[in-house]
Amino acid sequence: MADIIAFPGPHSDLFADYIRFKRSLGYAIADSYQYVLREIARCIISREPDPEIVSAATAEELTARRPHESTSTQCKRITIVRQFCLWLASTGYSPTIPAQGLVRDTTEFVPRIVSESEMARIITIADRDEPHQRRLLLRLLWCCGMRIGEACRLAVSDIDPSAGTILIAHAKGDRTRLVPMSASLADYVGTYLDWTNSTGAEGSARPLMPTRNNTFPRSGQAGTALSRIFARAGVLTSQGRSIRPHDLRHSYAVHALENMVETGMDVYATLPLLAAFMGHADITSTEYYLRFTQDTLCRIVDAQQPTSHRVFKGQS
Repeated sequence: MADIIAFPGPHSDLFADYIRFKRSLGYAIADSYQYVLREIARCIISREPDPEIVSAATAEELTARRPHESTSTQCKRITIVRQFCLWLASTGYSPTIPAQGLVRDTTEFVPRIVSESEMARIITIADRDEPHQRRLLLRLLWCCGMRIGEACRLAVSDIDPSAGTILIAHAKGDRTRLVPMSASLADYVGTYLDWTNSTGAEGSARPLMPTRNNTFPRSGQAGTALSRIFARAGVLTSQGRSIRPHDLRHSYAVHALENMVETGMDVYATLPLLAAFMGHADITSTEYYLRFTQDTLCRIVDAQQPTSHRVFKGQS
């Protein structure tokens, strides 16, 4: 169980109790979540003491938009403040609870879908110049659609090349899942483990892709290194910037759905499978990832045409 950070002020025990409560429900309360709670604690002690803990003035300050802050960041903070206040209300206090939907997170951002030929170019450049750990990271992101943070936290013991599976434990939402590997990826991982002498019992707890200090890589630093590879491969956004590592996850979702539909699966039957594979709580999150290129959309529509013809009898 992760540690609980120290909270300032007279209500530090309340914040610690709230974190224990959330964890008892199965939520993985990361440090970033606790830092927002610490910000709430500091805001409380900067104002006149209030018997209900979170006063109207405190709630207004905590939910207000900061200079140069994105709407997404503001929404995340408001959600945490609201959840904490709702918990306080359940324990007998009467805090000011921020209204639901106080700010809506809207974005016009469109992820960059990477083609198979572009990914082949990226891997060719990485295999020529990059260390083995980075080559493996690229393949895990492309072939398994995992988040970069999930890949960076993998230990050798999470990999089973003989079964062709990867265990992703306590990921977002504290969800754990088994991800199957293709035969080619399993062979590559097995070769990688042999090269790093990680197949024995002594090496099982080691990071799968250790840094020079033999620690787990940080996702931010790993992402920066991958972005440089993308730039060298000329895989850029429409604005001429390097794509993000997370765009590989979007690309995986699109290509996986496309492949399943082309094999004859109904698109509505594939979404729950894809959601489970990607570690989503429901298909709503998965649908967010499905930003199709024109070519991909046409291929899916064409593959679904026989099913549509049977259902609608050729009517449009």
